[in-house]
This record gives sequence, structure tokens and C-alpha cells, in this order.
Amino acid sequence: MSHNLTWNDVSASTANEDSMTNTLTLPPPVERPASGPSMLRLRVIEAKDQQSALTLWRELEQRVDQPPLMASEVWTRTWLAHYRDSVLVRFLLAEDNGQLRGICLYTESTERKGPLLRLQTRHLGTAGDPVHESVVVEYNSLLVEPAYRSAFIDAISHWLLTQADGDIVQLDGFTQTEAEELTVHWPAVEVRQRESKYLDLSAIRETGGELIAALGRSTRANLRRRLREYGDLQIEWAESLDVANNILTELIELHQARWQADGHPGAFASRRFSGFQHDLLKELFPQGRCVAFRVRHQGVTVGCLFLLVDRGRILDYLSGLASFDLKPSPGLVAHYLCQCEALKRGFSAYDFLVGDKRHKDNLSTQTQILTWTRLVRPTLKNWLVSTLTQLKRLVRPLPMSSETESVNTTATAPSEQE
Repeated sequence: MSHNLTWNDVSASTANEDSMTNTLTLPPPVERPASGPSMLRLRVIEAKDQQSALTLWRELEQRVDQPPLMASEVWTRTWLAHYRDSVLVRFLLAEDNGQLRGICLYTESTERKGPLLRLQTRHLGTAGDPVHESVVVEYNSLLVEPAYRSAFIDAISHWLLTQADGDIVQLDGFTQTEAEELTVHWPAVEVRQRESKYLDLSAIRETGGELIAALGRSTRANLRRRLREYGDLQIEWAESLDVANNILTELIELHQARWQADGHPGAFASRRFSGFQHDLLKELFPQGRCVAFRVRHQGVTVGCLFLLVDRGRILDYLSGLASFDLKPSPGLVAHYLCQCEALKRGFSAYDFLVGDKRHKDNLSTQTQILTWTRLVRPTLKNWLVSTLTQLKRLVRPLPMSSETESVNTTATAPSEQE
């Protein structure tokens, strides 16, 4: 996962130094009939009735085969326990003759655009949390009975479009397909894409070959060399909550040490973020919806991984790796060994989520596109932001020559490329 998202443009051919998004002009919303067999009634439950909403959420989830993890009751409840005080929340329920068919979280956050200017942003799912301590939801989704999926998406899309309040509606971390379904009848939107690279374990399993054979030639050579250098490596796939907690604790120590050595506070400097991860492990592990994995060499830990399980896929969520000076290519080695174990245990894919690290490129074979989509409403505050942005571009100083160009002092995050 990434805690410092950079927003990529949709098409390199349309990108320039002033535009990092692609604006798509779409047709106006389609008029909905007053009634019909495919229509669902939307009901809003306020935050004060959270327990009632979560009870209904659990009941619906039991009727859905392989519910998305990021739209599950346990993920939502755990997130609310730590982030509810940072955003305004409501629950959107879609019902058919009084029977719940779909549900999602609706949050409201404030985006600072200057000393006196704040934009009100609306989100679906566990999004809108403070950037510096965000869980950065990926593979965001909606919980809905399959037969009612189209009607639910249609109802949610229309409801979001017709709300009078708020400056921005933002859909965070949805797959490209689901985001397009939600916005197909919206006016112009900004779409920012990220690649989530993964290894297709099902394809490897079907061929009956070795996992390493599915990787590129240089990666295979590098892995074999590193594994020879290491010699005996001990792997640990946690089978008890105590062991999983121990692995997470060491993961945090390694993660913080790497980031702090590079002058950054590290994600776990946030008590809110740290508390969420500990509680998430306690909730998900007994359900088999997360994995804690560790690799050791000569009594020293090479890497610790905390992975999520989502509909048969294993997601690389958090990692803590040894220093490169201490252990060579810790990320490459730890993830490869975890992939081998995941292959044996029947998982369909090993997904690295968004973020640019070399081991993600080396250990993946496929790419899924995740999107962050924004509908910017025609409000006075958005007009002011647009006007100020244009003025800033007009007064931007000319680039310095190569002889006088200053040194870029922007801090670089710790590398986990190998």
C-alpha cells in the first residue's frame, strides 16, 4: 500500500506540466422512472445509529458470497472505531420492499486549499481520513446482493449526483470497472489512475510449473543468486493470533526504523493508524482474512509482512524489512517466499497494491487499474480555487538554466525496492 499517493494522469498523451488528470466529458444523468421492478429505495442512517446500521450490515454480508473485504462489516467497524472522529459519517441503505439489498458508508471530509479556503469532499467507503495517517483504501467496493448490483449502483450514483451540499464527490480506490459503473451518467469527472500489480497464482497452478518460472529472466537470476547467498532461510506463516501479533510488532519496529533512518516519522508514528492495524489483525485473523508472514536468516529477521485476504486474493498491505546493509534484497526475498507459500495454500493472486517499488515490478505478471475519481461541483469555492490556480500559473517564474538550477532537496521515502 502507499500512504503518499501520487495522482497519475489517465493518458500520457494528454498530460502536460499543468495537468495531471484527464477530464472526461460524459452525458447528463438519465431520468429515472418513478417506480419499477429494478428500483431500490435508499434510506440514510445517521452516525448516532451506527450500531443499528452495522447490525444490518452483518446480516446482509451473510447473504453475499465472497463479500469484498473493504466493504465488509469488520473492516468498516474497525475503521470507524479509530477514524470516526476525523470525518462525518452516514450509512446508505438500499431496500426492496423493506428487505436490505445493499449498503455502503458515506463520509464527509474537509480539504484545505489555503489559509481561509476549505472544500467539503464526499466519499464512499472508508475514505476521507486524514492524509498523514490514512489507511488509503484500495479495492474499495460496495456490499450488495448480486441480483441487485445494477440497481444499487444506479441508485447510489443518482443519489450522489443530486445531493446539493459539498464541493467535491470523490470515489477512492475503486477498480476502473466499478468506478465507471458509478459515474457513467455523471457530467465531467477527473480520473486519476494507479497500477496495482499482481502475480497470477491461479495461472501458475494450472500449468503445474514452478513459481519462479513465471518471472522475468533477470528476476529469476537475481532470486537464485540471492537465495544461494542466504542459504538456509526460515519462513513463518502465523497459525495463531499470538504469533501473528508478534510478527506485526516486529514489522512495526522494522518499518519505523527504516523510515526514521531516512528522516521520516513512519506510518506507525500515528497512534490512530497503529491502533487500527492492531485491532484489524485481531478481528481478521480468526476469520482467515489476513496473513502474518516472517522470514529469518541466522536468527535475524529479513522481513515481516501483514497481508489481507480479499475474495481469494492475498494483498500486500504492510511490510517491515531489514536494512539493505544487514540483509541483501529483503523485499524481493521475503515477498517471493511468501508468494511460494501462498501458491501452496490455494490463493488465486498475490497483489502488491499501489506504489512504485522494484520488487513489485519484478514479482508480478499482471496489472489491475485502481482509480480515484472526482466530480467537482460548480460551487463558488471551486471557482475561487480554479481562478487562483490559473493566476498562479500566469505568474510562475521561468525555469532556471542548467547552469543556475538549484539542487532538488525533496526528501525521498525509504526504498523497499529489493
